[in-house]
Amino acid sequence: MSHTHHELLERICKRIVGQLKERDIEVDTDFMTFVVHLLVRDMRYGLLHTDLNKPSSCHIDTFIKYIVHGYTDNTDTTMANMRLSWIMKMGHGIKLAYVREQYEVKYQQQLKLLIDDILQYPETCSKVQLDQLFAKMQVFVAATYHLGCPSNHVLLKLVAMALNSVIGRSDLQNYVLKKKYHRQEYLQRLADTVAGIVIYNNDGPDGDRENVRYVIGELQMAQSNTSAAFDAVLERLKDLSGKCQAAISEQLQFNCKETTLYYRVPLEQLQRINQFTVTFNSLMRCLLELQRSYEHTAYMVSVESGRYNCVIAKINDTLYMRSAIDSELIFPHFVYLSKVWGNLNHYFNHIVELNRLREQLECQVPKEMEQRAKDTIMEIQDLSKHIKEMRECSFNERMELLKKYQTDGNFCSLAEADIKEFCGLTLAVTNGLLLPAKVLRKLCMNLDIKFGFQDETYARIGELWFERFIIAFRQAIFNSANLALLFNLDHALIAKELQPVPVEPPKTKDFEGQTEMVVTNDLSGANWINVTWNAWDYHRETIHLAEIRKRQTHDTQTKISYGQRNAQNQTYNTRHN
Repeated sequence: MSHTHHELLERICKRIVGQLKERDIEVDTDFMTFVVHLLVRDMRYGLLHTDLNKPSSCHIDTFIKYIVHGYTDNTDTTMANMRLSWIMKMGHGIKLAYVREQYEVKYQQQLKLLIDDILQYPETCSKVQLDQLFAKMQVFVAATYHLGCPSNHVLLKLVAMALNSVIGRSDLQNYVLKKKYHRQEYLQRLADTVAGIVIYNNDGPDGDRENVRYVIGELQMAQSNTSAAFDAVLERLKDLSGKCQAAISEQLQFNCKETTLYYRVPLEQLQRINQFTVTFNSLMRCLLELQRSYEHTAYMVSVESGRYNCVIAKINDTLYMRSAIDSELIFPHFVYLSKVWGNLNHYFNHIVELNRLREQLECQVPKEMEQRAKDTIMEIQDLSKHIKEMRECSFNERMELLKKYQTDGNFCSLAEADIKEFCGLTLAVTNGLLLPAKVLRKLCMNLDIKFGFQDETYARIGELWFERFIIAFRQAIFNSANLALLFNLDHALIAKELQPVPVEPPKTKDFEGQTEMVVTNDLSGANWINVTWNAWDYHRETIHLAEIRKRQTHDTQTKISYGQRNAQNQTYNTRHN
C-alpha cells in the first residue's frame, strides 16, 4: 500500500465515521483511520483482491459495511483486536514516570488556588487573619500528602497539633513578613515536616485508621488484589486459547514425509475458531505486559517500604529516653519520612492506573465472545462428524496460494516480533492457523529470528524449504490484520502511511531575499546604490536621465575658446625668474 491510495482510504474513513455518527455512535477518528489502513490489507476482508487505483464501488461498500457492523458488534474478534492494540498504544498509564508526572500536575493545579490564597496575606495581619492562615495551612498539609479527607475535622485537629509543635503564633507572624518567594519555599518545608510528624504519630497498630490514611496497608491490599486478578484472567485466557487450538488440531493431519496436509472440515471454517485464538492470545499478551510493569512497581514498593521502616526505626531511636531534642536533629527525619510517603503514594497511583487499564482491556473480550467461541467449537465438531472422507493438499500448493497477494511488510521486522510461541510451518501451510510450538530453530543466520515448530520433522521441512517457507510465512502474517496485531507488527505496516502525504517539491522557488541579476546598467560598487527592484523607481530614474540628456551641452567650442582642445599636444615654456 503506497501513498497513492492515501486519499482513497481517507474518503473511506470519512464515510465510515459519517455512518456511525448517523447512528449516534461516538467514534475516534484517529482510531478509525488506524482500522481502515490496517484492515484494507487483510486478504479475507480487505481490498487486496481489487485494484485500488480503480476501485469498485461494490467492493468499497462491502468493506465499509463490514467495518461498521464490526464496530457495533461487541463479539467481533477483529475489532476487538484493533481496540486492544489501540488501548496499549494510547494507554500511557503503563509507564510509572508518566503516571507520576500526570498526578503531580493534576494536584498542583488543584492546590494552586489554596497556595495563592495562603501567600496573599499582608504583612500587617490581624489575629483573625492569622487564624485563617493557620487553618489554610492545615488543609494544605493534609491535601499535599494525601493524609486523608481535608474536610475531616479529626484529621485537621491532628495536623494542627503537629503544626503547633513546629510553628507558634510568633513564628506565624514572622512568616508573613517574609518575601513571597521565600514564603512559598518555607511553606513547602513546613508541610514536609508537619506531614512527617502526622505520619509518624499514626504509624503502627495504634494509629487512627479511620481518619488518617495508611498507605502501607492500602498498598498491601492493592498488591494482593492485583496479583490475584492478573492470575485469574490469565489462567482463564490460557484455558480458552488451549481449547480453541485443540479443536483446530483435531481437524488437521500433517504428513511430513509426503509433505501433505489432510483436513476434514474446510480450512475457512477452521479460521472461525482461529479468530478467537488470536483474540484470546492478544489479550493475554497485553495483560502480560501490564503484569511486567506491575511487578516492577511492586519491587519498588518493597524497596520504599524498607526505607519507610528504616526511618521510623531511626526516629524511635532518636526519641527514646529523651525529654528534649534539638529540632535540627529530628526534623530532617520527618522530612525524609514525608518524601518516602509521597513515593509510596505514587506507586499506589500507578497500581490503580494499571488496574484501570486491565479492566478496560478485559471489557473488549466480554462473556458473550467466550460463549460464542465455545458454540463455534461445538458447531465445527458436529460438522466434522458428517464428513467421512478427509481431503488432502500438498504443502507446496498451500504456500503457492499466498503468492498472489502483495504486501509492504518487511521480513526483517519479524525480528522484533514474538513468533516463537506458534508453529511456523503450520501457520505458513494453513495460511494463518495457530498451533502451539514445542521446538525452536534459528533458520536465518543473518538475523536473530527463532521460529517455533511442533517437532523436529516440522523444523526439518522449514530448513529444506527455507525460501518457500519464509515467503509463505511472511505473506500469511502481513496479509492478515489479526496476525499483524497479535505479533505487534501493525506499526511496521502502516507507520509510513499514517504520516502526512509527501508533497512533490516545485520546480521553481520564490526567494524573498535580494539576489543579483544580470542587468544592462552599471553594477559597479559606485553605482550599486542606484540599483533597485521597484519598477516605479526604474521609471522615475529613466525620466530623470532623459531630462539630464535634454540639458546636456556639447563642449567642443568651450574647450577651443579656453585653449584646451588637443591639450595633450600643447607645450608650455617653463617660467624663469
